[in-house]
Amino acid sequence: MFVSQYNFEDEVRKDFSFAAPKINDTTLRDGEQTPGVVFSLEEKVQIARLLDEIGVQQIEAGTPAMSEEETKAVSAIVKEGLNASIMGWSRAVQSDVDAVLKTEADAIAISIATSDIHLRYKLNMTREQVLEKAASMVEYAKSHGLYVSLNSEDATRTEFAFLKEFALKGKEAGADRLRICDTLGVLIPASSRYLTRRVIEETKIPVEIHTHDDYGLAVANALAAFEAGAEWASTTVNGLGERAGNSSLEGVIMGLIKLYNLQLPFKINKICEISHYVEKASGIAVPPNRSIVGAHMFTHESGIHVDGVLKYPYTYESFLPDEIGTSRKIVIGKHSGKHAVWDKLKELGINASKEQLIKIVEIVKRNSQERKSAITDEELRKIAGKVIGK
Repeated sequence: MFVSQYNFEDEVRKDFSFAAPKINDTTLRDGEQTPGVVFSLEEKVQIARLLDEIGVQQIEAGTPAMSEEETKAVSAIVKEGLNASIMGWSRAVQSDVDAVLKTEADAIAISIATSDIHLRYKLNMTREQVLEKAASMVEYAKSHGLYVSLNSEDATRTEFAFLKEFALKGKEAGADRLRICDTLGVLIPASSRYLTRRVIEETKIPVEIHTHDDYGLAVANALAAFEAGAEWASTTVNGLGERAGNSSLEGVIMGLIKLYNLQLPFKINKICEISHYVEKASGIAVPPNRSIVGAHMFTHESGIHVDGVLKYPYTYESFLPDEIGTSRKIVIGKHSGKHAVWDKLKELGINASKEQLIKIVEIVKRNSQERKSAITDEELRKIAGKVIGK
């Protein structure tokens, strides 16, 4: 174990109430709501296959009521016969539920807002009307044999007394779980933990946490909810989603496995494969410094870091790149030291004396500084050739 030992102190873990964490991935629904992102039917099916290979327990495959094309896509995913449960998303409207039923998905997410802001300015409904609508649609979906997640949109800005009433009403109607939606990404880990625990204790309904990344806390808030007993978290590959995106599949899974040392049935060696596929299909580039899947995650340039990681990887890596299906890269540039350049030269099949190495490093640093960029392998070959005289 190469993460912080403080993660496992009794004082830190004394209030943890982990259930068996499961993932509902919504790349194909909420992820596709990223501005400008449109997946083809073939891409949706392939993403579903890759999610299933990783071991995601439930795939939110789309919103059938949106269009005939969406209905076809969800139906096609259902016909794949994957191990994962296939969920369709709907508003608390019977025609939406019927659209999900048409796809033969086995699960449905029925969503309705619960905060006073949404009730007043978006829905123009009373709390009583929301409760009635939610309960009736849950009952309708259950009567058709669907697994039901009742979604409280903007739950984290909903008065707790009403959120509790909403959860209990949904449970009474047959809902299998409550999705607590942090729609604006405005929780902090402490409040995510608090709200999740309180809902579970006072309603006894299984909880899913759905977090957004407006303040950069989506993954942290999802993990905090798991600490408090949430059974599910909603994720997207590469953190796709509206505005700043959702909690990332890779961040939540790796956090659970590495930071909490939980034994979970996810094939993490598939993480980079699906990340690359979704990056290409979505057209949304993964920032190089993104956690887990960014190109710089296992790229080292600094002389001290390179020296350390070449001697013992865990000096600057808490897990190895091949664990998630990628590889380490040593970049040569302004910050490189002799060890890094020497190792790169050996990789390129170039032998240099100590004196020649010193000269090569000097030129590398100067060229990198002047160009404000790293040195490519071909450029290093040319530099070494001039110094060595070959």
